[in-house]
Amino acid sequence: MPEDASTLGSDDGHSLSSTANDKSGHPIMPLPGNHTESSSTAVKMFNNSTTLPSDDNMTTTANTAELIQRLNDEVARLMLPATIYIVICMVLGLIGNVMVCFFYGCKTKRTTNTYFIVILALYDIIVCAISMPTEIVDIQLYYTFENNIACKILRFVNYFAGIGSILTLVAIATDRFKKICRATQPQLTFKTTRFVSVGIIGIAIFLSWPSLLIYGSIKVPIDNEYGLDLWGSDCTSTKDKAYRKYVWMFNGVHCLLFIILSIALIVLYSIIGNKIFSHNKNLQKHRPFQKQTSNNDADISFTNTQTSTTDERVSKDSKDHSASKLDQGTHGIMKNHVGTKTSVIPQKNIRVDKESVRITMVMIIVTVIFILSGLPFLSLTVWRIVEGKHEALFLSGAGLVGFKIGSRSFLLNSSLNPWIYGIFNRNFRRFFFGWCCDCFAYIKKRCQRH
Repeated sequence: MPEDASTLGSDDGHSLSSTANDKSGHPIMPLPGNHTESSSTAVKMFNNSTTLPSDDNMTTTANTAELIQRLNDEVARLMLPATIYIVICMVLGLIGNVMVCFFYGCKTKRTTNTYFIVILALYDIIVCAISMPTEIVDIQLYYTFENNIACKILRFVNYFAGIGSILTLVAIATDRFKKICRATQPQLTFKTTRFVSVGIIGIAIFLSWPSLLIYGSIKVPIDNEYGLDLWGSDCTSTKDKAYRKYVWMFNGVHCLLFIILSIALIVLYSIIGNKIFSHNKNLQKHRPFQKQTSNNDADISFTNTQTSTTDERVSKDSKDHSASKLDQGTHGIMKNHVGTKTSVIPQKNIRVDKESVRITMVMIIVTVIFILSGLPFLSLTVWRIVEGKHEALFLSGAGLVGFKIGSRSFLLNSSLNPWIYGIFNRNFRRFFFGWCCDCFAYIKKRCQRH
């Protein structure tokens, strides 16, 4: 018998089994009821049913640990679709979000919108670089996840990044609302956006820290066909009845927060969409009366509709606003001549207005994907709490795989965001494909040298 058979899955060399006694007769973990005789019989049955060598010195503890590892490996193979799903999300998310940070942080004009996009990408990078690799380990060590600190960090990062992301989306929606629907009122400045971002981080930490107490490497029962009372370790919320109300409170607050903020986002973008629709309708209404006139004759004004803005207007007062770049106005131009009415709409301003609409549509899609990807996670989390036991005890096979993928649905949002920017931003696509071509050219050059 290999030496590590009895220490597999444990950081300090202690046996992972909690159902068998060691040689000296001291129990490693008390089990409900007296199952010593049945456990020994079941272990012997397990030994007879496997190809393990029969050895009189093999202890019951080592046999049980071997069985736990075998059951863990079976579940790990079953979870291969979930593992592949996370790996794909991790690769796409890391590459895409790094590109987003570099492009919107260094290659484009600084605006409040691009600032928030970079912040959102940073939250996604945290998820892709920390949460996703740990989630893969959690799935592969389904019954042997013994690292309590890693588990707590994983769950904290998940909640922290999720809360930070949705609050940042609310900030972006507010910024778009002010630019399109309240263009004549004071706009967000870079100083304000930095203050808002720091405040979001503080709120996210405050709402996430209870996860450090609720989650951990928890002992869970293992259902098996040998009749053994097997106990493994999984990264999950505590099942202790004394903490049950706190688990309910923690998840209830997050569900309520998700619902309220989702409704707020839907309302804000509904108002924005209605404003854009009304503005475009007015443009279509006056388009048959357009005339080409010189700039000297153009009397720029806004009639019957409120000024809408984009992300390129520069603040004139650099002392008060730290040289913020705000939106340029798009103005309908109506000029009355004697006996005639002339409607003049500069083509440049129409193009700028379309750019503002495009940015808003991108953020609407990002918000919709965030909401849709968060719903399965929250729903399955609440369902597991209602059941009050480990999911492997009431699910199996494809159902268990679906549960694991669904409970990690929020990872999809972090991997898709950068590709949404790429689909709707021609400059970002050019930058990304140019970067890819440069990388391939460099690799090809290096290979030719060798």
